[in-house]
Amino acid sequence: MRTFAILLLVFQVACSVREERPADLLPRDKFTEVLLEAQLIEAGLNDGKVIDANTAGEDSSAYAAMFKAQGVTEQAFSATFEHYVDHPAELKEIYSDVLAGLQKRVDLADSTGTLH
Repeated sequence: MRTFAILLLVFQVACSVREERPADLLPRDKFTEVLLEAQLIEAGLNDGKVIDANTAGEDSSAYAAMFKAQGVTEQAFSATFEHYVDHPAELKEIYSDVLAGLQKRVDLADSTGTLH
């Protein structure tokens, strides 16, 4: 019985220890917003590549403009993405938010006739 109590205590402590989130990562809502914009860039670039194979230089300039507009660095975005790759359950939640954001844009485009 004593062994069981010790194991239970160790299990509770192990479950209650929370990994600290690195301070230099983007806030989750900002990361989600930037990831959504990145998905739109990818969709646009992939669409352009189907039409015109001469879009090789557009990738980096589109991302550079997006990072600047969002007020984040590529390094901060990459570090944050890597953090969430190591935490797949959280990344899955973020991608759910991204998909919801994309759906809102589609719904708005359907109602106004233009994609925002």
